[in-house]
Amino acid sequence: MIISRVIVHQPAGLLRIMTDASLEGHCTGVAATVTETDVAAAASILMDADPVNRERLWQTFNEVDGSVSADLRACIDVALWDLTAKAADQPVHRHVNGFRNRIPVCRRSECNSAEGIVEEAQEALRAGFRAYKFAALWDEESLVDLIGDVRRAVGPDFCLLLDGRTRLVIDQAIRIGRALDAADFFCFDRPRPDNDMSGGRQLAAAIDTPTSTGVSSPMEAAQVMTTQAADHVRTGVARVGGMTDVLKAARCVEAFGAYCHLDGLGICDGFAHLHLAGTIRNTPFLEMSENEASSPFVENPLQICDGYIEIPDAPGLGMEIDMGAVNEHTEELIEI
Repeated sequence: MIISRVIVHQPAGLLRIMTDASLEGHCTGVAATVTETDVAAAASILMDADPVNRERLWQTFNEVDGSVSADLRACIDVALWDLTAKAADQPVHRHVNGFRNRIPVCRRSECNSAEGIVEEAQEALRAGFRAYKFAALWDEESLVDLIGDVRRAVGPDFCLLLDGRTRLVIDQAIRIGRALDAADFFCFDRPRPDNDMSGGRQLAAAIDTPTSTGVSSPMEAAQVMTTQAADHVRTGVARVGGMTDVLKAARCVEAFGAYCHLDGLGICDGFAHLHLAGTIRNTPFLEMSENEASSPFVENPLQICDGYIEIPDAPGLGMEIDMGAVNEHTEELIEI
């Protein structure tokens, strides 16, 4: 089996990697800015290659000095996993290294009021979500009060996270972190700017609540762990450039006994992160807001049931694509 064509439907954002064996690998979410020149650069690496040699292709894409953007490389990597899992007649998570068949869900807040957050946290608990995450958008005193209010509203056992939005100065983050300690939060997510190794280490040492920081490569994940700049890392397929990169980063931090959080649903309408969470033991849950948008041509968007999402057991990613709808949303067909 070799790759014979690469097709991108724009602005629908569907990537198709086709083979001489009549199998296709798909990824949704290709950026509207991707052009024929970009696709041609990627196709020069993919054409006539055996898609099973994912690691070799991954290395080649990493050696081309940016001629293929990280966004497009991420979509290509997802489509290759979809394609090779279909060839193996396995869902992606089992093809990689199956760990679980359903994923707990953390509800991510979209609320901008303190009262609304308290109510939303209670709703998340009643709806069966396994965790709730809200952002630090208030002054310090108000936020400290809110942390206690949310904990009292949901009781002692519900998993809570605070998103620091990378905007907190160190002394402020320490004071807020101690409020999180008192309220027994699961994680203080990205309180400091990503790559702030010294500040992150100072904060992590000063509070008991685990901290996280964002990483954009497996190497950054290793640096965070070895410098103790955070207790957990956060990454995603679009951020690092592919499912392969996320797997490498997650395995790295797992060796340190740390969690690897995923950036929400990510590209491919959540299917890529869903399968990654199915194979990565140290990903605690998948984060979703209430109003997640999905592509109009994906016939089986992800559904939450009792706080979990079941992973499709069909070969590949399990995305059901309505090609008629794709064609309706296609204004430009890039085909190499």
